[in-house]
Amino acid sequence: MSLKTTLVKAAASIGAAALLGTALIGVAHTPWGRPLLKLPLLSALAQHAGCPVGSIEPAAFEAVRRQKLQGDVGTATAGAHPALGFTLGQTRRSDVAAWVASSHSSCKAGSVASVLECRNVTSSGAPPISQLRLQFDAQQRLVSVDLFRADPEGSALVERFQTLARELDARVGPATNSVGAPTLAFMKQSGLQTAVRTYGYRDYVATAMLLNFGKRGLRLREQYQWLPPDAPA
Repeated sequence: MSLKTTLVKAAASIGAAALLGTALIGVAHTPWGRPLLKLPLLSALAQHAGCPVGSIEPAAFEAVRRQKLQGDVGTATAGAHPALGFTLGQTRRSDVAAWVASSHSSCKAGSVASVLECRNVTSSGAPPISQLRLQFDAQQRLVSVDLFRADPEGSALVERFQTLARELDARVGPATNSVGAPTLAFMKQSGLQTAVRTYGYRDYVATAMLLNFGKRGLRLREQYQWLPPDAPA
């Protein structure tokens, strides 16, 4: 094996490990994945990354979100700020409350008052949402949407991933990073197989992530974040 080949494989392994760590920490911040934060390694990783793992006040929670987002933003301005039919930075909490009532969704305030958590949300034209988390800022603007979808077979999640990529490409702009192939054959090659598509803009960051949980099947995480213009650069 040549030195070049060895270095390429080593770099790929390091990148895969970093991506997996990010994915697991992200999963651990969902309600059904939160027990993972009790594991010493993930707890240490989350705290090292600046993630709050205990109770936190809404203002501090938003400050942490903005700080974390700084490392993901780009320099170009997004064409739009879509998130699950809402518009980040424009949709207000009252708008979301009206949506909750009309859709008969089961939602309640989370451990932080500025966060609304929903379960088993019906999604028109897409697989159901098993977990949905919406965060608002001090002005009651919707600033973050984080959700998971599940599908026993996985094909509907792959289709959703592909549809979402086309929609974001058209409305937001081209993806700034892409890892893995969003096909069912690729995703079922092995456990923990991952496909990711990221849109990192100056004022908007969106990530679609397909995860293979082995016998538990595939999961699709959709995450949308908005950075207001008055946020520190």
